[in-house]
Amino acid sequence: MPMVEVAGKTIEVDEEGYLTNLADWNKDVADYLAKEEKVDMTDSHWEVVSFLREYYEEYQIAPA
Repeated sequence: MPMVEVAGKTIEVDEEGYLTNLADWNKDVADYLAKEEKVDMTDSHWEVVSFLREYYEEYQIAPA
């Protein structure tokens, strides 16, 4: 599996760059992944990310 280094920590990702372990997610990782996709995270982006993470945490599925 490919690995990336974020804030001094090695993170495993799949061939498409997605995290293989959701427990590795944190804001630094999200910022790194956004930069890889050439996205500058705004407060609006973080609001959506926060909602999606909370929804997934509660229901164990991604919202439709």
